[in-house]
Amino acid sequence: MYLISKKETILFIAALLFMNVRIDLIGSISLTELFVLTQIPHLLRWLNVQGKRIPNLHDISIGFYLLIGVQIFAEFMVQNTIINALKGVSVTFMAFFLMLFFLEKLVRNISLIIWIPICSILGLIIFGDQFGFSEQGDDTYFKFYIAPITVSSVYVIVLTKWKWIQRYLFLLLFSTSIFIIIGGARSLGFSMFFTTFALLLYDKYKTIKFKRILPGMIVIVIIVQLFLSLVYMPKVKRGEWGTTQNRTQFEKINWNSNIFMILLSARTDFFVSTIAFLDKPLWGHGSWAIDYTGKYHLLQLRMLDDKSKVKTETLKLIPCHSVVMGKGVSNGIIAFVVFLWIFIKVYKLGLKGLSSRESPYNVYLLWTIISSFQLLLFGPPAVLKNNGSIAFAVMLALFYLNYLQSRKPFSMN
Repeated sequence: MYLISKKETILFIAALLFMNVRIDLIGSISLTELFVLTQIPHLLRWLNVQGKRIPNLHDISIGFYLLIGVQIFAEFMVQNTIINALKGVSVTFMAFFLMLFFLEKLVRNISLIIWIPICSILGLIIFGDQFGFSEQGDDTYFKFYIAPITVSSVYVIVLTKWKWIQRYLFLLLFSTSIFIIIGGARSLGFSMFFTTFALLLYDKYKTIKFKRILPGMIVIVIIVQLFLSLVYMPKVKRGEWGTTQNRTQFEKINWNSNIFMILLSARTDFFVSTIAFLDKPLWGHGSWAIDYTGKYHLLQLRMLDDKSKVKTETLKLIPCHSVVMGKGVSNGIIAFVVFLWIFIKVYKLGLKGLSSRESPYNVYLLWTIISSFQLLLFGPPAVLKNNGSIAFAVMLALFYLNYLQSRKPFSMN
């Protein structure tokens, strides 16, 4: 690894801090994205020289190039508007170069990783949440402001490498996850909940291989189901836990505590987007496609047993709250397969980044893997260039760190 200058450190911190300060050009673009555009020549040079030393990075880069090319061709085939096509392709384009920007800094100084949660906190305090959701009421204020600040604060503490933290790590993560779940930020809370138990499994087996950890995974799923049925759901029903939105979602599924029904109630967009993808599998509907007939919104309502009618005069985008499925809905089967390959490749490398030694980075890496995985599966397209690019950079950087450490004895000889 190479030393990093103070100037580059400041640029890294500033890029994290201004990720959510946005202006309108071709769609919404952040100040960080504008800066990274000026860094593309440098990033390409780095990729072709030092970047070659990172195993699999070349293949992932080829995957992104191919994905961008397929998206451009698909947008042309469906005769999408230039503005909508540019908005769709630019998400992938910016995600790739943002990933390279953060990765290039992290592989030279992995301790910079602590600035990711620090800047998340500072960004929320100074600029508010990305879309202004926290200003829409008490429920959203907790979900989009208090909860992210709380979680980021915990990971700042974890990454400070204080030895006493290791003694109380499980208690810290578990209690924080319960607090977040009680407050109504289910996705964030359960991501931390699963991180807590994933850490226990890893500490026990020193691997994340499916066959080894399957018994532990079954136990965790049973614990979660019992928690939902006996504790969480009754307390939400009585108004002791959760938000009005949580109660509304559960009412639509008649307070069914089955974990899959709860997932369905909160993630109908994902299942509807699957139908939209199958309707036009070859080249997709195009980026930012309109649901002209109201078919997909009506399907979304029927999945929740809602008898409301869809007003076609109020045109809305095809529901697609998933980065992964979004590639298929927008640009067809080839784009979907290429992105799925990138997705699987990066997460496999991320798991290989877990150190067999005691490391504070293991906790943060597990959190990054679990939280970003659910975000990319169930989050809007823009998540790829915001949270996704940073998560990919963290996973690849820690994979490379572990790779170098595993080769140290041989290089010394």
